Amino acid sequence: MDAAEIKQLLKAAGAFKSGIAPAEEVDADRMADYDRWLSEGRHASMSYLEKYNDIRRNPALLLPGAKSVISSVFNYWWGRSDSPLKWASYALGDDYHDVVRSRLQSVADTIVRETGAECRVCVDTAPISERYWAVRSGVGFIGLNRQLIVPGAGTHFFLGEIVTTLPLTPDSPETRTCGECRRCLTSCPGGALSDTGLDANRCLSYLTIEHRGDFPATVSSNPAMSDRQADNDQSLSPAIRFGRHIYGCDVCQDVCPHNRFAPISEIEEFRPRPAILQLDTEAILSMKQEDFSTIFRRSAIKRTKLAGLQRNAIKIKANDKNTHN
Repeated sequence: MDAAEIKQLLKAAGAFKSGIAPAEEVDADRMADYDRWLSEGRHASMSYLEKYNDIRRNPALLLPGAKSVISSVFNYWWGRSDSPLKWASYALGDDYHDVVRSRLQSVADTIVRETGAECRVCVDTAPISERYWAVRSGVGFIGLNRQLIVPGAGTHFFLGEIVTTLPLTPDSPETRTCGECRRCLTSCPGGALSDTGLDANRCLSYLTIEHRGDFPATVSSNPAMSDRQADNDQSLSPAIRFGRHIYGCDVCQDVCPHNRFAPISEIEEFRPRPAILQLDTEAILSMKQEDFSTIFRRSAIKRTKLAGLQRNAIKIKANDKNTHN
């Protein structure tokens, strides 16, 4: 079984694009940047990102004898959805961990059966630098928004890998960049993006999903406040514009020109659920645990838990009140 055959299997399993890289240690400069990012505390409270850096540095520690890393991307974009709240588009369908893992595992099982090689499937669960390997395998490049950009298709993709002991012909790394465009940097509601990367402390995706407890003082409850007013208020300087973001934030993707012609997904499991799109703040604030478990069954949104979702709804309601005062 060669690389072309495996890519055909992945395409049949729903992958939009796939590529192969040799399973070597991660570039030293890339790991130095990552270590610096951690030391500066820009990963906020996500302490799990500090663990297993030896494995993150070397995929062979995930699977002894690894020879190849097969990277694939799966399209989740079903177009813009109409909802009274702002949801990260990736979370509107079934949980990608389950969907992508199942599809990759079917390909991995075929590789094992036909070649005798060992395989390990990774879908945002193992300590592996997914975007790095996607670049090394020629699938895409990392934009200033820190998203993987698939040339000609944009950023609306889930990543997944098959690490295998099967030696395969590698693809050439992707070398393109964003060029002069800085729309994501200037549009980010939290000012979380810069030329040096992402500061999760100011990212609405982190704050609405991963962050626990009360929001920091920099999260503004007044979306109408001007930049100058916010800068003059030290408790809000520079302010993070919360807006109507109930779970995650897509602004850096919404403004990205690479998404201008984003293709529509063919993966039915990622189709947005009407039961989620119709929710408003009142429905969330009155929601019981049983309702939460039913509506968000097999959904990535369960990660924030009912308490986190209601905390976010309270903040949005405060925004609405301040807007109308």
